[in-house]
Amino acid sequence: MNILLAEDNEPEQEIMKEAFKEVKAEYEVFMVKDGIETLEFLDGKGEFHDVPKPDLIILDLNMPRKNGLEVVADIKNNPKWQHIPLLVLSNSEYSGDICRCYALGVNAYLSKPADFQGFVDLVHVIDVFWFKLVRYCPH
Repeated sequence: MNILLAEDNEPEQEIMKEAFKEVKAEYEVFMVKDGIETLEFLDGKGEFHDVPKPDLIILDLNMPRKNGLEVVADIKNNPKWQHIPLLVLSNSEYSGDICRCYALGVNAYLSKPADFQGFVDLVHVIDVFWFKLVRYCPH
């Protein structure tokens, strides 16, 4: 199983890496730092020409070059990618952001935890729910 994590904040990238290590789940996490890189990864362009298709995308909303809402729309409007489960992980509690994400087709909108243990707990829940309980449509 492969996870694509789109997060522009380097300290939060490191926290997420450590949280994934802590959970010891059997998947690989690929990281990109903005919306354009997210789409290039999915399309296998440039430096991402030989990466595997992700089984799950975790996306921050507030990213440079192309924001998360634009990326969600691009993913959910592309038949090659729209079946990939997409989780938004954001600090925004603005109901407009949350409602817009669900209207665009995200599978879940998650609040970023306040501390490392919160990230570990979140990754554990993601691991159990998305990789042990949920069944996917094969593509």
